[in-house]
Amino acid sequence: MKTQTAFAERAGRLARICGAGPLDQDFPLLKALALDTAMFGRLRNAVNIYLYVTLDAYYRDRKFDLGSDLIETERGAIAGLPNITPNGLVLPKRQTYAAYNLVHQTVAGIFNAFGLAGHARAVHAPVNIRLVNGRPDAAVDGRPRASAKMHSDMWAGEPAGAIMAFLPVFGAAGKTGIKWIEPLSFPEKLMGPLDDFDAGAHLAEGGREYDAGLTPGALLLADPYLIHATQKNSDSLRLSIDFRFLPSETLASDDLAPGTRLDNYLAPEDWADIGAGRVLTSGATLADYDGPDIATSNDYAAQFPIKFIDG
Repeated sequence: MKTQTAFAERAGRLARICGAGPLDQDFPLLKALALDTAMFGRLRNAVNIYLYVTLDAYYRDRKFDLGSDLIETERGAIAGLPNITPNGLVLPKRQTYAAYNLVHQTVAGIFNAFGLAGHARAVHAPVNIRLVNGRPDAAVDGRPRASAKMHSDMWAGEPAGAIMAFLPVFGAAGKTGIKWIEPLSFPEKLMGPLDDFDAGAHLAEGGREYDAGLTPGALLLADPYLIHATQKNSDSLRLSIDFRFLPSETLASDDLAPGTRLDNYLAPEDWADIGAGRVLTSGATLADYDGPDIATSNDYAAQFPIKFIDG
């Protein structure tokens, strides 16, 4: 029997985006589509290359084995990289953005293979390569906008209509996952940026928890009314890719939170061209961060100019 929902319009839109194909997981505000073996293999290879290039650029006195699962064989070295934000974003830098563009192009291929470009009017760039350590850390997890707190992406500045896309890549199934809760309601006063995610945490009370796994080899799509939090309950590492897209079908409730990050959204054809006719670049070097704390910024973590490749 289908789970009941208080957000029938949003559930209906997500169902139409996913089409009539078979779903690995099927909840009102969350769906999961299975990647085929070849598609998933290309994604893992692209991400492993990105990690290899990043490690090689930072640890100039060491040799790394590209043929290994680097998040397992080089856990300590990866933990010491300076381009990982407190919420786990592995940001591209001047020495690594070429490898990042390979990851982006692979993600775009998956997006298009599922026909999602036909349901999108804009897609966020860059896509996030996110590495999460499953070991709890009070200092990191207690930050105002820590991903380990229950939250909606609207509370970090994303638009109310932005569909979340998650691609788990490395990590054991069931380890370092995500807790998903559909709230009983979503008050308009909580549709927009919050200085601290704790201010909206009470929405989880009495909500419907989705028993949804974050299993490598799937593409998960979720509505922003579905609040969620990274679960840290093991020593495992989890590497995933996440991004957002604005659907072509709009709802009246989308207007309640227009978001603060619209400058990062591109037309689907332009977004899919990154890594092909365009290159996402970075002028920042791979070095220890010594800038200000931007934990409550409503902008994206860094600026990444996108340039055309000269033909």
